[in-house]
Amino acid sequence: MGAFLSYETPTPKRPPNPLRNLCAMTERSVAHHIIDGLRQSGIDQLFCIPGVQNDDFFDALVDAPDIRPVVARHEQGAAYMAMGAAQVTGKPAAFCVVPGPGMLNASAALTSAYWAYARVLAVVGQIATGLQGKHFGALHDLPDQNAIMQQLTKHAEVVHDPTTAAAQIQHAVDLVHSGMPRPVSIEVPVDVWARASAGAVAAPTVTKPMPDSAEIERAAAIIASAKRPMFVLGSGAYEASQSVVELAELVQAAVTTRRMGHGVMATTHPLFTPITTAHDLWADTDVVVGIGSRIEWPLGSWGHDENLTLIQINLDETELNRHGITEVGIHADADDACRALIAAIGPIDRPSRADELASLRSSFDDRTAHLEPQRSFCAAIRDVLPDDGAIVEDVTQIGFAAHLFYNHVRPRTFLSSGAAGTLGAGAAVAIGASAATDRPVIGVIGDGGFLFTATELATAVQHNIACNLVVFNNNAYGNVRRIQTERFGADRTIASTLQNPDFSKFADAFGVKYWHADSPESLRPALGAAIETDGPCLIEVSVDPMPNPWPFLRLPAVRGAQAQR
Repeated sequence: MGAFLSYETPTPKRPPNPLRNLCAMTERSVAHHIIDGLRQSGIDQLFCIPGVQNDDFFDALVDAPDIRPVVARHEQGAAYMAMGAAQVTGKPAAFCVVPGPGMLNASAALTSAYWAYARVLAVVGQIATGLQGKHFGALHDLPDQNAIMQQLTKHAEVVHDPTTAAAQIQHAVDLVHSGMPRPVSIEVPVDVWARASAGAVAAPTVTKPMPDSAEIERAAAIIASAKRPMFVLGSGAYEASQSVVELAELVQAAVTTRRMGHGVMATTHPLFTPITTAHDLWADTDVVVGIGSRIEWPLGSWGHDENLTLIQINLDETELNRHGITEVGIHADADDACRALIAAIGPIDRPSRADELASLRSSFDDRTAHLEPQRSFCAAIRDVLPDDGAIVEDVTQIGFAAHLFYNHVRPRTFLSSGAAGTLGAGAAVAIGASAATDRPVIGVIGDGGFLFTATELATAVQHNIACNLVVFNNNAYGNVRRIQTERFGADRTIASTLQNPDFSKFADAFGVKYWHADSPESLRPALGAAIETDGPCLIEVSVDPMPNPWPFLRLPAVRGAQAQR
């Protein structure tokens, strides 16, 4: 295994807080330690819904004006907002909710953040220490809340003893900054928040595994000798854009992404290939390098055999040989590993694959030309949104199409729930992302998913968060209805047609600017005007049923035993 590097994250510079000295002179409580943990993490806003078990925490938060509470209208909204903020910045974001139903309401967002690789710190209340596990039915009681939290996070801390609170909170803060970007939770019982607690929470100590030199040398030799290499990128490569591109150019590897990792290599780069054309190349690819990716889609669906050599680079050690066929597993940060591989491979002369890949992309364009209006809507959004602007993908038709057709040119500009595939998260995630960045953010949402978190427009208005929600309205769960029609017949659709409110009146009721569009041509000026508007905006786009993109995303096996079934 590689060595671990530990380094201190500098404390973020913030405006002087006149209450810091006062707090330092008074006895610290567990609540103060949590606030210090937020502050030391560079978190200056807390997405939240207060409640009785957390009253002492919020009372302490009054004395921390450098941390703004962003009050949501539902616990899932608060947690999705934290997820969006973490994804768009790559830095930790936090939310706070009450236990029991509050935590359960937030749980879908936590599992989404888990699979979206977001550094989310969940601060969750608990019932009184003496009541836990007794089944008395105390307000917000759960038989074992922490057991649930352990399944939704990479680490779930419970603070019962004030004498160890500072150390426990420090550990949680260190972990949310270190290793795999996944949620970390801290639960505090109602009777513990205000208790005096010695110690202090300092700047996080961030650790990461360093590449093992022997594994780098093995991987470099394999990659250098490959005739038709392919890189599959995931979100673990977001901070490695420059080195990934340099390594791909050095060895002339085809590069692809599925739903995470978009923008690490611009889709306009000559070596980039959409997932469909990557499938065309798969049967003859000799070396595959997964960079910050689980690569479950090609390995699980397209097949593998003894002629395919797999190299995995991942911060998550459990992903290095999940499929049991990895030749070299490098437990490391993607940028560190790619730079080490470049140095180990050295100068190499490889024939360009630009013409080969350009021909495949041209064929792909011809094969998918019928996927309208999805292609044109993606082009319209790309025309208006600046290169650094971000799209939040809800589970919707244009979101699916964006994996194939949208030009992703920078990392962290396409926010997805990844393997969670969370319908309805888009509005709240977009609001949270917008709250965390000055870059324009667009939520691409269907009418079916919109109303899951649409009431968080009230949060956006209250806090003047300049988000732009684009709702494609076909009065249906469109993907479901199309599948029902294709599999069972047009007379066999069920529970997929929707009765929607008047979205113009809906927007007006919240005090949100509204536009209507019904084509890519009318979307462009509406979206441009929304981006220029200060405050939240809603664009409704009326659409008809759309053609099926899934034959170009879910592709059959072409190698090994899977291909012979």
